[in-house]
Amino acid sequence: EWPAEWQADRTAAATAESGRGLCLIEELADHVHFSNRPGRGAVVSFDKILKWREDALLKVS
Repeated sequence: EWPAEWQADRTAAATAESGRGLCLIEELADHVHFSNRPGRGAVVSFDKILKWREDALLKVS
C-alpha cells in the first residue's frame, strides 16, 4: 500500500519515460514496504522470490 502522500501521483502514462518506477516495483515484486524518515527521505524496500527450475542455465552447487 502506498503512503497517503504518494497516492495522488500514483499513475503515469503507459508511454511515459519517467514516473513509473514505483508502479513497476509494486507490480513485479512479491513484497514492498514504503517508509518515510522525516528529514532523511523515503525508503522503498522490496523483494522478489525466485524459484529454481531444473532446466535453468545457471546451476547452484
